Amino acid sequence: MKKFVSELILFIFVLSGAFTSLHATDTAVKAGKKSDSLFCKQCHVKEVEDIETGGMAHKTDIDCADCHAGHKPKSFENIPRCSQCHEGTAHYDQLQCLNCHRNPHQPMQVKLPKKAHDECLTCHDSQGDELQQFPSYHSTLVCTDCHYEHGFLPECLSCHKSHSSSMAEETCQDCHAPHKPLELTYGDNILTSWCSPCHPEENELLQKAQNKHSQLSCAECHMNRHGSVPACEECHGKPHAEALHKKFPGCSDCHDTAHNLN
Repeated sequence: MKKFVSELILFIFVLSGAFTSLHATDTAVKAGKKSDSLFCKQCHVKEVEDIETGGMAHKTDIDCADCHAGHKPKSFENIPRCSQCHEGTAHYDQLQCLNCHRNPHQPMQVKLPKKAHDECLTCHDSQGDELQQFPSYHSTLVCTDCHYEHGFLPECLSCHKSHSSSMAEETCQDCHAPHKPLELTYGDNILTSWCSPCHPEENELLQKAQNKHSQLSCAECHMNRHGSVPACEECHGKPHAEALHKKFPGCSDCHDTAHNLN
């Protein structure tokens, strides 16, 4: 009997202490004072641990009471709207923040829904501009068709075949930018073997002709940008007598094409 009474007294003491702690916390919150996260952790273990491990500015710049301005169990009145702090940009104007930022206590652990696009472009606007200005098949996709995890960059060769056996994944972006893939730009290190699979006729003419042009790489004439065609005079000037140039003003009048100098 004595043991039972002792345990009962101990239980009442602990229970009263718990109520006192909760009351003190609630009083501090209602008064607008900073709450001690250790206090909150007595009941909200996971939430506090989430903040400690991935809270970012929610950990360093604010305290529990800055968001939860009252302690009201079974009520959403103490759950703030994101716009309480985050406003003023197109991204913050999104209505369903929790679609991507599913855990407010770890706001940068972004989990994308299956078909996300417009919400992505509120942060990645330059990529969206490129997709619109330079239409391609990529422009018909939504962002998460390729980037199905936030920050994930797919390999080009997971969808596309290489132009030649000498081209590897790391060389794709030497010519193709992912958000404007048909707007080809490149340096002077591009190999002819990378161009010839798409331009077989021109390559065949060069190899058969065996003139000085066949000793050059494609990028030495078609510099920097796909589709650029230099004027013959840029390299050759006017190699013939003036009278001949007057009679035949176009080089191709005699020489056919640069790939076949008949």
